[in-house]
Amino acid sequence: MILIRLARIKKKILVVVMLVATLGTAWSQTSPGSNSSHSDSVSSAAPRSTDQSLNQQVVAPPNQAPDKLFDLPPLKHSQSSLIGGVLESVDRLRGRFVLRPFGQGKLTIAFDPRTEFVRGAEVVGVRDMHPSDRVYVETVLDGSAVFAKTVHLPRDSTLGTAIGQIIAYDAARGSFRIRDQLSSKPVKFLITSQTIVAGAGVGPGALVQVSFRPGMNTVLAQKIEVLAAPGALFTFSGRVTFLDLAAHRLVVANASDDNRYEIQFNPAVLAVDAKAHLQEGANVTIAARFNGQAYVAESVTVLSHPTE
Repeated sequence: MILIRLARIKKKILVVVMLVATLGTAWSQTSPGSNSSHSDSVSSAAPRSTDQSLNQQVVAPPNQAPDKLFDLPPLKHSQSSLIGGVLESVDRLRGRFVLRPFGQGKLTIAFDPRTEFVRGAEVVGVRDMHPSDRVYVETVLDGSAVFAKTVHLPRDSTLGTAIGQIIAYDAARGSFRIRDQLSSKPVKFLITSQTIVAGAGVGPGALVQVSFRPGMNTVLAQKIEVLAAPGALFTFSGRVTFLDLAAHRLVVANASDDNRYEIQFNPAVLAVDAKAHLQEGANVTIAARFNGQAYVAESVTVLSHPTE
């Protein structure tokens, strides 16, 4: 009897164990399923809104406004002025250069990366500016400073040209100074064995045209063309554009070179016919001698006058 009872108890224990194992398996299969469906419902809502916000951040255009810390402020739209002159010095470190305007003193002009440097139709840089270059600068006021908006450099970057009268000549040292007609100060040039001289009479008082190569400390004359030497006789033919009988001087527009020349004359040497018809607008032929300071008429012939 005892053995039969023990067998029944083992059978009941085995049934309970199998029942617990079955319930555990069912619980493990149903519980993760419900969690998965819950997570799926969450992932179908919250992550979508997160993806949309990320997409909006990627598609949104970047800020195109200038960086106040690094970018230079734009120039004010103020009226600009065009100034022509000769470069005296260029300070690339401080961003400024000194210009000697034609017929005036000195002017310090600032520049920075906003400045445009051009040579003809080509855009160049500040490194292409050299002392003695003749430039035209479009300037604006940037606060209290004169600022270079655009710098127009000469087309020929290797040679410059100056026209003036020789006021000092040192043949031993190979140098001379001229009073440039576009500059208020004398300009010094050096003569070398490579300098070409066209014409005679290089010396004080001569009118010359100099082709030169700019340099940092010296200006080398490449060619000297003598336009007029003291004592030389010249013939001018053209129309009288100005006449001052009291000062005994006139200006003639010379037809051969389309230049205007001021000529002094002595009324006593003028013929009677010339005195009667000499007036502004008259066509004349004048023989004048250059004395180192001015052209002095030796004869004046009136070819026609405005009333004819």
